[in-house]
Amino acid sequence: MLARIAIFAILAGCAAPLPAVDFSGSWVLALGKSEFGRANPPQALSMVVRQSEKQLAVESTLVDGRGATTSSYTLDLTGKEAENVMRGNKVSSVSTWRGPMLHVKAKASVQGAEVKTVDQWQLEDGGRVLTVYRTATTPNGEIEQRYVYEKTLAKP
Repeated sequence: MLARIAIFAILAGCAAPLPAVDFSGSWVLALGKSEFGRANPPQALSMVVRQSEKQLAVESTLVDGRGATTSSYTLDLTGKEAENVMRGNKVSSVSTWRGPMLHVKAKASVQGAEVKTVDQWQLEDGGRVLTVYRTATTPNGEIEQRYVYEKTLAKP
């Protein structure tokens, strides 16, 4: 009996790891497939993602009624807190893996009000579609959003 338990423990430790998920690429928001809740949709949104073992670096360009703005931020993939400044606001976030999905909890102070977001990044359609499910908690309540991006190039 003990030998069976020992063999099971050894085999369990040798189980194949989950396949690596790589979000790297150039992505363009599919406006018609995305949902923005009560928030105004952008005119356009694109991002370039570069991923390493420990970090995800994102450069995004947003086009809205005020024009185009580009921002860059990084997410730590080891579970440590990351600090960024996005569109003039300090943002702190913690990212964790949940199987093949990246779960990102962030908080920021926007015009003196605390805003919290929870994002879930996941690849679909053989890696050609990146969907980011977002729950944003603001002083005006909660907003559920879904950002659907389509890949435009392989790795940047």
